Amino acid sequence: MSYYEKTLKIYTQILPVNHPWLATTYKNIGLARISMKERMTGLNNLCKAMEIRKAAFPSNHPSIASICGIIGGVYREVGDYTTALKFYEEALDIGKRSSHIDYTRLAMTYYKMSRILSELKVYEKAVKHAELAVESVKKSSTPNSPDAIEFKKNLEQLQGKKS
Repeated sequence: MSYYEKTLKIYTQILPVNHPWLATTYKNIGLARISMKERMTGLNNLCKAMEIRKAAFPSNHPSIASICGIIGGVYREVGDYTTALKFYEEALDIGKRSSHIDYTRLAMTYYKMSRILSELKVYEKAVKHAELAVESVKKSSTPNSPDAIEFKKNLEQLQGKKS
């Protein structure tokens, strides 16, 4: 942790406030804090990384989608499903507008959203997101991966709950 903090101190002295290296450092500190069970401090660092990325990159940049997905995951872990869905939705929106669509990442985001919607007992929407996860992974370079199998299994389970 101390190396990240030293890096941040140096970077804040020599780099512009919206430099991508600062965003990466804030992200790394945030992830380290979260792994140390300091979720709120970690979230603050991740949000700072997101702000910098939004200022440094075009609005459809995959780095912004990535940090939104990470933040969504933290909110999912603490049970704040509404906020998690908001960040996952933003990640999807950015991912769909990206110049190079990462179907594997889109599929994973749809899958995570389907799991949250299932927890909230919004089964119709959960099924739709699970279907989109399966459709997206078919377009990816890993249509037969373990994740793809999990996405299909999730869809089948949700279809059983919906009926």
